[in-house]
Amino acid sequence: MIGRFAQVALPLPLASSYTYRIPETLGDRIAPGARVVVPVRRRELIGIVVAADVPAPAAAARDILATPDAEPAVPAGLLATAEWIAGYYGAPLGLTLRSVLPAGMWGASQVIATLRPGAQPPSGLGGEVIAWLGERGGEAAVATAARALGRPLWEVVDRLALAGAVSLRVEPPDTQGAVATERVIAVAGDSPTLLERDALFKRKPRQRQLYEALEGLGGTAQVRHVIDQLGFTDSLIRALRKQGLVRIGKAERIRDPFAGTPASPPPSTLTADQAKALSIVETLGPGDGALLFGVTGSGKTLVYLEAVRRVLARGRGAIVLVPEIGLTPQTVSRFRGAFGEQVAVLHSSLSDGERADAWRLLRRGERRVAVGARSAIFAPVADLGIIVLDEEHEASYKNGESPRYHTREVAAVRARIEGAALILGSATPSLETMVRTRERLRLLRLPERVASRPLPPVDLIDLRVAPKVAGTGALAWSEALDAAILTTLARREQALLLLNRRGYAAFLQCPDCGEVWQCPRCSISLTVHQSPAVLRCHYCSHEEPLPYSCRVCANPVQQMRGVGTQQLERVLAERYPEARIARMDLDTTSTKWSHQRILGSVESGEIDLLIGTQMIAKGLDFPNVTLVGVVDADTALYLPDFRSAERTFQLLAQVAGRTGRGPKGGRVLVQTRHPTHHALIWAARHDTEGFLAEEEELRTEPVYPPLTFLVNLLVSGPAEAGVGRRAAELADWCQALIRKHELPIGVLGPAPCPLAKIKDRWRWHVLLKGPSEALGRVVRYAAGRLQRGGATRVVIDRDPVSLL
Repeated sequence: MIGRFAQVALPLPLASSYTYRIPETLGDRIAPGARVVVPVRRRELIGIVVAADVPAPAAAARDILATPDAEPAVPAGLLATAEWIAGYYGAPLGLTLRSVLPAGMWGASQVIATLRPGAQPPSGLGGEVIAWLGERGGEAAVATAARALGRPLWEVVDRLALAGAVSLRVEPPDTQGAVATERVIAVAGDSPTLLERDALFKRKPRQRQLYEALEGLGGTAQVRHVIDQLGFTDSLIRALRKQGLVRIGKAERIRDPFAGTPASPPPSTLTADQAKALSIVETLGPGDGALLFGVTGSGKTLVYLEAVRRVLARGRGAIVLVPEIGLTPQTVSRFRGAFGEQVAVLHSSLSDGERADAWRLLRRGERRVAVGARSAIFAPVADLGIIVLDEEHEASYKNGESPRYHTREVAAVRARIEGAALILGSATPSLETMVRTRERLRLLRLPERVASRPLPPVDLIDLRVAPKVAGTGALAWSEALDAAILTTLARREQALLLLNRRGYAAFLQCPDCGEVWQCPRCSISLTVHQSPAVLRCHYCSHEEPLPYSCRVCANPVQQMRGVGTQQLERVLAERYPEARIARMDLDTTSTKWSHQRILGSVESGEIDLLIGTQMIAKGLDFPNVTLVGVVDADTALYLPDFRSAERTFQLLAQVAGRTGRGPKGGRVLVQTRHPTHHALIWAARHDTEGFLAEEEELRTEPVYPPLTFLVNLLVSGPAEAGVGRRAAELADWCQALIRKHELPIGVLGPAPCPLAKIKDRWRWHVLLKGPSEALGRVVRYAAGRLQRGGATRVVIDRDPVSLL
């Protein structure tokens, strides 16, 4: 077959890319990273060119239909990063690239041809197209025209576009996204002299005021600013326009939801430890990385700010990642305080238009610092010079759907590809990262808090023997924690109370027959909620009204077991009626600005007691918080996951760090029934390295990461027996493959997952253990051969963060 060809990745679960022919009219716009419109069966989809000028396929290739953008949408460095993700995690390249670009730039599409005014119809088929468009109002989809005229039209339409007879656009729109515009007013022509002004504006003082106000604003302003802020009327604007003194036009309006965020200026001086860490960061070569290991309150953010400042001074860009959307406002405030309008924000709670605007500004190089959660690692920052990953230990950096990438690993690869430095920061680094400081990462320490403030003392309260306050229902409320809260309130100070279980109660149980209300779609009990009063599944969102009697034995009394944040809020409101209480969990932070609103109230002193789940445990800096209470430290201590102790330690150490940040000091009280557990003992000592040393020893037998590597093969489907059979076949297939190639890999399973059913799908898994290189061979081989579609599906999860 004669011509040029390109490989195109489609946003579908396909193991390989498709080859399409490049029409002559599009030849100069087809390059790796370009978005293209291609035919897929009877649809038109947007795909990404991953290679141009490839060999012709054996079968006939269909043509690329259109190129929406003037330049490649995916820069070369991002394309190489996406290709690494697809290979390492065994994910389809098209699905990987879909996670790189904003949502509106993918999916089903159509090319719209619009007749230009005065277009002269050429002879032949082009004339037929022009005539047909004219009969239908001058605009139609090219595919519709092709069906109506009974012939392929793409080459003809492309030539008409080159000749200026028609214009083409793609729906969904190009990389500009749905660009928002607004009316602007601008001074027209030369500025009149004083004498001319006296004549022009005789008996028209308001028109003169408007004209001179525009001059004071540099000659142009937004119409809404002129009317809303300056107090002029639309009739005055029309009068000036009629005289030819101003002109009205449209300009791009940037949708920046953080535009009004107060900027927090950074401290002006570095401590000796911060300066030492920063000097080492300066020596990092392209692709090198470092772990900034600093206790809570040691000023890691200031090191990030100064490192980014120096990168920007060299004309390069930066990406700053935080694990939680709730931490974004504080981080944006600090970075905008240092870098002003150079900061763009990217995270999933923004609207499509807001994300598209931020993406576009970064792609054009108009903003050089991207701040956001996990997906911001794909920000199209021009000439990337540094990547900062704050709270690197957080499990939320792992993507929960294909591609199941870990942001920390992707950041390291992108830094290496683009020649950027990488800084990982944490007060409680993961064991995997700490082990890497022995070889690949530089270790930078911030051992003391700013101003040499001491870390708060931590007291472990043994709930088995500690005196408890009467009248608090199912809540285990010790007298020690009660007294500490009363003292804190009396001093007009603030307290944080951590309970990592949302809802009102963990489950509902009949006291007579023991029946527990289970989710019909998941193998888990329904959580009791009181606002509104329902039973709710936290995995599939199934809801049922609270029952008045047992569905098995008809007993009219039902008992709630376990305590959630809603019940804790009610108990505290009754116990401390004068206290101003707020709750921060997934139920209270579902709206767009809820995180910012709650944290703003705490910062301004409007809240005395903040109750919350793990989202209050990290990144918050409130000097008036002098007490942290952990209501139940045991909620995740014995989950069937080898990282449960590490996660508990990190959570306790992080939440303990929220207090004692001001001159008033602070203290931490931790309620537990397992005060001798090593995670709690080391957390009470603020000794991260001691904990990690003991935890590493515990993972030697049986061996678990970081001493080995894991791949979790998850099998799911609607029929329990079928899923079990498929998991057994998968385990046998892995065993045979390992024996054939003599790979040093162990196979565990098949076995039902601890959460055996989620959303009507039964779940089994097969766990592979071994060296990373050997597991990589299995992942790459399996990625193109394991069944991904159909009723029973197989998911490859390399380096899983959870085995539930």
